[in-house]
Amino acid sequence: MVLNSFTNGTEQPERFMRSVKPLAAVVSAIVILTLTACGGNEYPVHSSVSGTFSVRAEIDSTGNHEGFRVSVLGQRDGDVDTLGTAVTATDGSFAFEVKAPEAGIYPISVERNGSELALGEFVAVDQDTVVVTAIFPLGARRLRIVSRENASWMAYRNAKTQHNQSMAELIGAGRYTSDMMEQIITQTSSILWNIQNTYDGTIGGNLAKAESVIMMEGWNDSLVVARYLEVASDNESVVEVARAARRSVARLQGGAAALNLLSSLMETVREDKKAGIMAEMVVAFADSNRSSEAVETASELRRQYPDSPWAEWAVRATYDLENLQPGMEAPAFDVTDREGEQLTSSTLLDNFIILEFFDPLEPIYQREFAKRNYLAGALPDQLFRYVSVSVETDEAINEALFEEQDHPGYFVWSADGMASQIARDFNVHVIPTRFLIDPDGRVVAKYTGPALDDLESDLITIINSYNQLAEQLSQQQ
Repeated sequence: MVLNSFTNGTEQPERFMRSVKPLAAVVSAIVILTLTACGGNEYPVHSSVSGTFSVRAEIDSTGNHEGFRVSVLGQRDGDVDTLGTAVTATDGSFAFEVKAPEAGIYPISVERNGSELALGEFVAVDQDTVVVTAIFPLGARRLRIVSRENASWMAYRNAKTQHNQSMAELIGAGRYTSDMMEQIITQTSSILWNIQNTYDGTIGGNLAKAESVIMMEGWNDSLVVARYLEVASDNESVVEVARAARRSVARLQGGAAALNLLSSLMETVREDKKAGIMAEMVVAFADSNRSSEAVETASELRRQYPDSPWAEWAVRATYDLENLQPGMEAPAFDVTDREGEQLTSSTLLDNFIILEFFDPLEPIYQREFAKRNYLAGALPDQLFRYVSVSVETDEAINEALFEEQDHPGYFVWSADGMASQIARDFNVHVIPTRFLIDPDGRVVAKYTGPALDDLESDLITIINSYNQLAEQLSQQQ
């Protein structure tokens, strides 16, 4: 059964969703890609940029290519921050210096006469020399940005695009199997690993190295462990890589070995990554049923990093550890559904309860909604009650679910949304979140994010056990 009771920082998608969009999760986790400038007026990263822009002769035969403005942009205090800019001369040439607050990926734009002609991604690292060229109109082509760093980034982006296209085609065809998914994932992982071999030490290369490890977790755990050992502790994605390696090691060697992996990493990882590793240790202790050590580590995390986002996460994790672990009594609730029926935890006892927190506009829930309906409708009434609580405060949006058809289960609207008593008691911070509660009112499992398949698997196990018991009782009679 799925017994993870909380996630560290962000939702941890189950294996299928990891395979569909594995790369995006890592990109969003990397600070260098946020384009948020650091404090003060220091811009220590300097890149030299030069190049030429021209117009196709059939569009403009004058040969005058002046007036193209090229700019590399950042963000500072919510405003656009120009990190470097130049205007082309008559022959289309330009040169300027980019001064950035940190190495990373920044937007580069080209405009002329007030019209934006191109928008791309520019890798800025210190002491890099970059050549940018283009012949306008570009059509379907991109700006040509030439440097080792930019080449590695483009190789990474191309691998990402191809992977997502392959997965979309497989899913769209309606004939995907686990073996077919594994083939695509393994192929992409190999491509990414080769990128880091070719462009070792670059932003794109380091990102490709990390992702090649992360995406194989659960598919080839031995390969994850082997590649993890080659990921430097200063890799920007080291926390995400450690998370994947920890779970792989736990499956292969047990929880103690997984904790040893994290303890060793704490000695070498950068200071700004230590809080993330400590959070993973909390999860590892919880997965090993060492709740007291998990709570102690969460408390230490709050003490050492009080101003970190991980401190808030540790508060939520501690609440889960002390109140919502499998086997613990679930919080009592008393709500009224959209039909006016009062639903209380006490009146629903003697049944398994699926308690679902959702937002009708949330993309994961929308993707899962058809399957959610099928699952809720197929459950035997003598065993289960399916209660869905919306955290959307607008009743009209909630009621829009029922404009064309009814849906199985009980639906509850609350004007307080995420601040409602039931959402606070169940420590809901990720949508969707689902709880499975047994007939004695105890937590069986918690499922966050796109984990409907995990819930379905657990429900099938319960139904099969019930059917087997019923058959045995019938034979005894």
